[in-house]
Amino acid sequence: MRPSPLRRNLDRWRAIEARLGREATIWLATVRHDGRPHLVPVWFVWHNEKIYLATSSYSQKYTNLRYNQNVTLSLADPYNVVLLEGEAHAANQRTIAEVAEHFVHKYEWDFQADASDDWRLVEITPHKILAWGDGYEDEGIRIL
Repeated sequence: MRPSPLRRNLDRWRAIEARLGREATIWLATVRHDGRPHLVPVWFVWHNEKIYLATSSYSQKYTNLRYNQNVTLSLADPYNVVLLEGEAHAANQRTIAEVAEHFVHKYEWDFQADASDDWRLVEITPHKILAWGDGYEDEGIRIL
């Protein structure tokens, strides 16, 4: 992918992408229909500059996304922060097949074959990425 104008430092962007590729969980914030926040850690895959998560169609987060597709995500480290704001939607069939392989590789879990629930793949497109504590603060905290 071609870096955006805000991504002046490719080393910084590569380090952020590497963390998004290897971290096991990310915190997801959604909003309930009545406006109350909902925050949970989830497994995720970073692929083609998007976040993917598989969740039950009966979960609170999935219910929340039916009313409000805006989300915030955060990696867990409070000293080396990566925050993402974006919009969540159901992934299309082609993307589901492609990303399912990444979940198998990363977590040894095939949500497509897991009959324990009605799993849905959610695709999150980041519109804003902030980072600090990574040694590049002199360049600002806004990455995207």
